[in-house]
Amino acid sequence: MLDITITTAEAGQRLDLFLAAKHPDISRSRLQAAIKEGRILLNGKPAKPHTFLKAEDVISFSAEAVEPVGEPKKLKGRKDIAFGVVYEDGDLAVIDKPSGLLVHPTVQNETDTLAHALVGKWPTIAKIGDSPLRPGIVHRLDKDASGLMVVARTKKSFDDLKKQFQEHSIEKEYAVLVNGRPAQDAGTVTLSIGRSVRGDRMAARAEEEEGDRPAVTHYKAEEYLPGATLLTVRTETGRTHQIRAHFFALGLPVAGDPLYRLKRGATVPATRLFLHAKRLAFTHPKTGKRVEFIAPLPRDLEATLAKLRTK
Repeated sequence: MLDITITTAEAGQRLDLFLAAKHPDISRSRLQAAIKEGRILLNGKPAKPHTFLKAEDVISFSAEAVEPVGEPKKLKGRKDIAFGVVYEDGDLAVIDKPSGLLVHPTVQNETDTLAHALVGKWPTIAKIGDSPLRPGIVHRLDKDASGLMVVARTKKSFDDLKKQFQEHSIEKEYAVLVNGRPAQDAGTVTLSIGRSVRGDRMAARAEEEEGDRPAVTHYKAEEYLPGATLLTVRTETGRTHQIRAHFFALGLPVAGDPLYRLKRGATVPATRLFLHAKRLAFTHPKTGKRVEFIAPLPRDLEATLAKLRTK
């Protein structure tokens, strides 16, 4: 979360104009849209773009709230950032992203992301995609999540895969450990998701508010453990923090989640966010054949389950 505290000298400026001057790489229209959508907060609450700032006001927004526009500098490839390659051909690659690796740079201009690593391994991928900041990237995983992602290596593959995601024909399954036990062994969560008033996270709501988007998450209990449940989760939509926000709304926060956690009650100890993209299936853009990939649980997540199983 990025916070900016207004000084006495800065007071009196409009919120949107102040941010535009502060971040010249982001268009004013993009900033205004982010403010109107509640992705940029003033003193912890939504505000209007033309709000005049006062001394000690605090502007807050997450790293993903806004992104630079225009022609950003070409990413410098990094060969020192590790990630697993499950499959590759001339059209695409399926990779296993480790936990702790950000997918692409944000407004904070990080230089150690998966995007940098992709360019380092496949230099020609730098020209593929909607933005040089997201080379070949058609979907994302949260920084602290791990698991499978498909990356396009040609424009044709990028356009085809993007369409498959839009049509929800790509199958994505996750291994998720939640605190507590769901009311049913299997079910579907259809709560709409929008920006929380806190700004740094999303909110899943039964009553849709302006700016909220529909989200669908299916789950099935695989194993009941002391104080926790291991789920297989399948998503139809790809909203920001969808799985984390949905299960938090059910009172079943994902184990090891530092952002979506209950204020009271015992939580299952986990060394990191227990959310792993374990299965990915889609139609290969060139061959037209359905392909499927599996990524086993990383050792740290297996260790968390092993401890719970011995209780």
